[in-house]
Amino acid sequence: MSPSSPSTVAEWRGFLEDYSAKFLASDYLRQAEADGQAPFPVSDTQRESGWLGREPATEEEVRAAEERLGVRLPPAYRSFLLTSNGWNSIGPVDLLKADEIAWFAEREAWLVDAWSEPGEDFFIGDFAMLDRCLVIANDDGGGGCYWLLHADGARGNGEWTAYEWWPGDGDVPQGSVSGDFAALVTSTAENIT
Repeated sequence: MSPSSPSTVAEWRGFLEDYSAKFLASDYLRQAEADGQAPFPVSDTQRESGWLGREPATEEEVRAAEERLGVRLPPAYRSFLLTSNGWNSIGPVDLLKADEIAWFAEREAWLVDAWSEPGEDFFIGDFAMLDRCLVIANDDGGGGCYWLLHADGARGNGEWTAYEWWPGDGDVPQGSVSGDFAALVTSTAENIT
């Protein structure tokens, strides 16, 4: 994580408030709304408050997710959830709520089954990695983007390797490494605002 990447709840709150303000004032949103192509409807309440996030997850909700998944979540991602329990449309994806995150092989079993078909040898080596990836965001109804956190990619600081992955492009997660969760969010936000 770079020194400017958010890691604490206070840092995430500041970052997300700044992102919300920039996004609401962006040419991107104005043009998307004018064209009827806004990534999600911005409510009057969101415009008035200047906050695009959700209510924070409680510590109990985060712990329940950790118990269900059998792992402690990376520190920056935990802090993000304690700031906003998910997020609508940051870049190509919606960040999931604490009770929606899941292991890839469980959440997207249909995709694993499709890749298990005879002749789909291309993905065989990636199954082991995907078994240890959490789906934390997806492109619901879009082009099929996932944000993944790889548990076996944990660093000494507790942060996990994060990936933005477009399986429909024939790419594999190893080709799209983005550092950790905070680096993925900040780089995506820079490209939008």
